[in-house]
Amino acid sequence: MSIARVYQPTSFSVQATIRLEEKASHHLVRVLRAKMGDQVTLFNGKGGEYAAIVTHIDKKRVEVNITSFLPREVESPIQIHLAQGLARGERMDFIVQKAVELGVHKISPLLTERCNVKLDAEREEKRAQHWRAIAASACEQCGRNRIPDITLPTSFAAWLPTIKADQRFVLSPHVQNKLPTRSMALPASIMLLIGPEGGLSDAEINAAIQHGFLPLNLGPRVLRTETAPLVAMTILQYCYGDLS
Repeated sequence: MSIARVYQPTSFSVQATIRLEEKASHHLVRVLRAKMGDQVTLFNGKGGEYAAIVTHIDKKRVEVNITSFLPREVESPIQIHLAQGLARGERMDFIVQKAVELGVHKISPLLTERCNVKLDAEREEKRAQHWRAIAASACEQCGRNRIPDITLPTSFAAWLPTIKADQRFVLSPHVQNKLPTRSMALPASIMLLIGPEGGLSDAEINAAIQHGFLPLNLGPRVLRTETAPLVAMTILQYCYGDLS
């Protein structure tokens, strides 16, 4: 039987007994059917994980006793920053979830010319919180102990001058350049820019190139906005990361 993993953004200490948050408690008891004496793994996103044992269960909360700290990490040796044109609804949720599983370091949702999603300041904050919750759940599932940073949605024009990365790629079906091979020097950080459902405009791609982005093509078939980051990140992780 696999050991449940629980994210809780609080400080932990060995031999301490803590009450888990209501959401985590509900998931443990109602979904995972945890019982007294079961082992669980806790992590707070700051690195490493903690072994614990369920010591008390009531109607709303679960208490656990922390038995040891494990300096375990499964982070990729490369830092991939995904700049994703904001996709609609569940497509963006899917992108966030799978990018986390593939080891993304940071996600920047972008409001681009062809973006069909309109958000005011309040909705931007709510969406960002929603994506961060998805990222935390994905880390619970895939074994990561560090939560990727997810920024508030930002306009493409405001975001572009702020970027920093050793290597920068913008995906476009209209160029011939392919993703790099193993012969390319290993970058410490990679910026991956991908458009929304309608793609990036010619002006946006040209602006990205002016800021040091290399335009790349993923093959003869045009990929959906939720497919392209998965394919690109998988290839990059295979070439430079830990999927080889």
